[in-house]
Amino acid sequence: MEKINKIIETFSYEELVNLKKQLKEGKLDNTIESKLERFKNSNKICPVCNSPVGEGGLSLTFGPNDFRKIAHFDGFDCLEYFLYKIKK
Repeated sequence: MEKINKIIETFSYEELVNLKKQLKEGKLDNTIESKLERFKNSNKICPVCNSPVGEGGLSLTFGPNDFRKIAHFDGFDCLEYFLYKIKK
């Protein structure tokens, strides 16, 4: 929170008014949620090639209804390979 306080101290009057407006409209909340989602995505690893899965990755939900699993892939080729191996 100290970082945020320091940043706020550098704002001009107009920037503070704009920040307050964005807080009331929930726009700042959306920005924070988006950033948190990017943090979640950055921790995902492709099970086929073991490379990090970025924002453009693909996800596959599979398994029985009582034990669902989610796999994240960095590209279509890895997803295809994964599905091919599951079929065998």
